[in-house]
Amino acid sequence: MEDINSAVRKQGALRGVLFGLIMLAIDILKLYYLAYWAKSPINTFIILYPVYYIVLFGIALFFISGLRNKIGRYWTLKQAITGIFILLFVSSVIWNNGLTLFSAKINPDVAQKAHVGFVETRRAAMLSQKQPVEKINKEVKNMNENFSAGSHMTVASFFSSLFISIILVFAVSALLGVLFKRERVVSQ
Repeated sequence: MEDINSAVRKQGALRGVLFGLIMLAIDILKLYYLAYWAKSPINTFIILYPVYYIVLFGIALFFISGLRNKIGRYWTLKQAITGIFILLFVSSVIWNNGLTLFSAKINPDVAQKAHVGFVETRRAAMLSQKQPVEKINKEVKNMNENFSAGSHMTVASFFSSLFISIILVFAVSALLGVLFKRERVVSQ
């Protein structure tokens, strides 16, 4: 039993690294799209974001299924939650830190252009819906304030964000653990 528990943790961490790198690559591509090609609200909000989340969810399910198959296709609820939690936590740490590093140090111009592209696309969507100019200006101001606040990370905000992430990842892991649990049939 200890060998399976160890394998669940080890394989969860390994698959978490791979999933985190894939999520990071997809998010960097999304930044480039928003920075240089996002012109249509329909393409951005109706096609890009739903496809983005469906792809990430599909890849997560693929890695979780692969994790279960790698350890022998059977695991208890505790093993499922542990493996999925480690996979998702490691991937989110790599993804968030990698995206922060990319946006702040490696290529901050792309992050800024992506923000501008997103704001302009949102403005175009609101204009096409005949929203009042005051509401559009308020939304744009709010988006710019959120972007500025997000680019100035403090130690307290980092740990607050980390704590919230741990809680959310555990909740998702528990839900997916229930769905992916498969225990051996005990014959008498």
